[in-house]
Amino acid sequence: MEVLQVLDSSQGIVRFRCESGVASGRWMGSNPAKTGQFDIEIEVPEEVAEWAAVPSGVTSLSEAAGAEPVALITGEVVRFNDSDDSVIEIRVGTAILLIEIPNRRSELSVEGLISFQAPEIQLYPYEL
Repeated sequence: MEVLQVLDSSQGIVRFRCESGVASGRWMGSNPAKTGQFDIEIEVPEEVAEWAAVPSGVTSLSEAAGAEPVALITGEVVRFNDSDDSVIEIRVGTAILLIEIPNRRSELSVEGLISFQAPEIQLYPYEL
């Protein structure tokens, strides 16, 4: 993942590019955000209450323009537990995201695509 620009250093907001698209997110590293290439884990910190099944297409990550940027995410459902656990695993490009979906779980299918909006995504850098 490449950090293209630090938009707000006090809040850790950066614009980044990954193989699935360009968006902004909150840098959660112990060091201040800076431009450059990084290995990161992407997290959606809030539960996803509204989502839609996508009949076909590719995984993507983009941003809707507006007063407050919103990430638009389309991912492939990789795994979920049939129990009451509301956490599912989706793939966006080569990245795996764990998201919490509290409703309509019966409509999910493994290898199916879902699309949703996230008011914030968090970026956790790590060292390999």
